[in-house]
Amino acid sequence: MKVIVLHGSSRKGGNSDTLIDKFLAGMQEIVECDIDHFYAIDMNIAHCRGCGSCKNGKCIIDDDMQKVYPVFSQADVVILACPVFWGYMTSQLKTLFDRLEAIASPEHFGGKEFIIFITYRHYYGSLAEWLDRIAKSFKSRSHAIACQTYDDKTNSNIPISEFPDKLKEAFDLGKKIAGECK
Repeated sequence: MKVIVLHGSSRKGGNSDTLIDKFLAGMQEIVECDIDHFYAIDMNIAHCRGCGSCKNGKCIIDDDMQKVYPVFSQADVVILACPVFWGYMTSQLKTLFDRLEAIASPEHFGGKEFIIFITYRHYYGSLAEWLDRIAKSFKSRSHAIACQTYDDKTNSNIPISEFPDKLKEAFDLGKKIAGECK
């Protein structure tokens, strides 16, 4: 099974990455996976210009997205690691996803499992709804696991390790998707 992970966090090994690790462990308990990780923060990705010059399933801008397109197209499972800033994904991940417009067709987006792991302070709903609309329009499925990793009462961050139920949910979802896609 081919898996692509699009990391939106600048903190490698942080809360959203930990949820992904649990999900992947659950998948790999059922099926062997070929996993490719892309860390948006470390990539050279220009903003989509909306020029409409997309050719043969790739953008005419020659940057690190050229590495993402073939991996994304071949993936069975697409995972998004989304810490939420001001109610939405990080700007780095948004730029990467905007550039997927070049391959936005059933051929490249269809029949996939999209999983979004959301860590947030105050609100995340629009992000889960966004992915659900995209997946449905391409006859794919989406799954969201969200965890509020901030305590409003103490104004402090909470490590994901303090949410064993969310870690188990991620692991179990990995097993379930692997079993269904096998």
